[in-house]
Amino acid sequence: MNHDCVITGGLLVYPEKTICADLAVSGGKISAVARPGEAKAKTVIDAEGCYLLPGAIDPHTHPVYLDSIADTARSASFGGVTTVIHYAYARPGNSLVDKIREFKEEAEATSCIDFALHGGLFETLKQADEIPRAFEMGVSSFKVFMAYAKLGWMTDDYAMAKTMDIVGKHGGMVCVHAETGLAIDYIMDRMLAEKANFAERFLETSPDIAEAEGIFRAVYIGRLMSCPVYIPHISSAEGIRVIRFLKGMGYPVIAETCPQYLGLTWEKLKARGPLGKVGPSIKTEEDRLALWTAMQEGLFDSIGSDHAPKDKKPKDDFFEAAYGSPEVETMLPVVWHFGVNRGLITPNEVAALTAENTSRIMGLYPRKGRLEPGCDADVVVFDPKESWTVSTSNQHSNASYTLFEGQELLGRVRKVLSRGQLIVDGEQFLGSEGHGEFLPSRAGNWRYRQ
Repeated sequence: MNHDCVITGGLLVYPEKTICADLAVSGGKISAVARPGEAKAKTVIDAEGCYLLPGAIDPHTHPVYLDSIADTARSASFGGVTTVIHYAYARPGNSLVDKIREFKEEAEATSCIDFALHGGLFETLKQADEIPRAFEMGVSSFKVFMAYAKLGWMTDDYAMAKTMDIVGKHGGMVCVHAETGLAIDYIMDRMLAEKANFAERFLETSPDIAEAEGIFRAVYIGRLMSCPVYIPHISSAEGIRVIRFLKGMGYPVIAETCPQYLGLTWEKLKARGPLGKVGPSIKTEEDRLALWTAMQEGLFDSIGSDHAPKDKKPKDDFFEAAYGSPEVETMLPVVWHFGVNRGLITPNEVAALTAENTSRIMGLYPRKGRLEPGCDADVVVFDPKESWTVSTSNQHSNASYTLFEGQELLGRVRKVLSRGQLIVDGEQFLGSEGHGEFLPSRAGNWRYRQ
């Protein structure tokens, strides 16, 4: 059989194995995994000395700030991310269904990579009534906030129970920003009264205990409503203790962390002021190491970037500055550098955590997340030997900063294919707007479904 493309010389990485084989692509799909030299094609890509990873699936992106949907997709592609799952936030006064439709239409017109959507609820009691219609539109996961009451974002327990009841009955999943929001608001009011230095005392405004309590309460309400709960951006050792207990009891919880928590500490970021302000906060070295220990224990199911590049400057007022940072492009290299290169996880675990697990969680499997015949040809040629230094100048977000500025990393994305199309070749972007396809999700049916 003559294929469209063959990638030769690389090591193919799966969660359970690594093999030396050629990967053949035809019609946007993986058409064969062949012995070296057996497959013939019009185009040959040399991956000698590199790993072939399944294209990363980022379950946590916010393309509504400095980066549009098109910008986020382009930046993602340079980082080896071939599928993004955007949060379509319905702010107070918005219709959830209308917002999902807007995101889908814009992404279909402008995204260079495939995408799915989470629904985001702010006016939760009202917007929850639109959830059945969202399922009909191919959206099966929905986010609520337990924090940010003063911004009008917080969902109380009554509204969260209603949301989980509806989502659970439809076979979906609820994502929860899990922090005890009202207690945090009190702490911040107390600090304002004290005229506190918020940069110095930032961790007090996002305490590990508040994260742990929020996780526990969210999952127990989910259990009560027979609804799986996805906890994004877990940041602390205390939060991990709760996850360990909940998973040990077999409760329906899915755990995510992010590269910024795996590679940084607030002590290192403090001098950069508002640029390092993310929520939940990036915490201590003890917390960072606890996250890696949890990774080794298998407590984490996925890694997401929480890509949210905001317009911030180092001298902005810290209290008034927005939460968020650009992360989608550095996610895979950072996880590799701090995990694989330090012997904490294997390349196989990277393939699971950044691709196959997320595909299964979101119901995108077997189309996405694996290098197998019949799967979409989303492939990353990753060079584990290339050393490079992260700089705003070599990133593709519209943000004027990266939290990993000056960080030397070993391991770099060399080439990226999206459904068989070469979209990144070294520093060259070859993708095209409108190439991306919408992926209807079927979240909630993974192994934690009760």
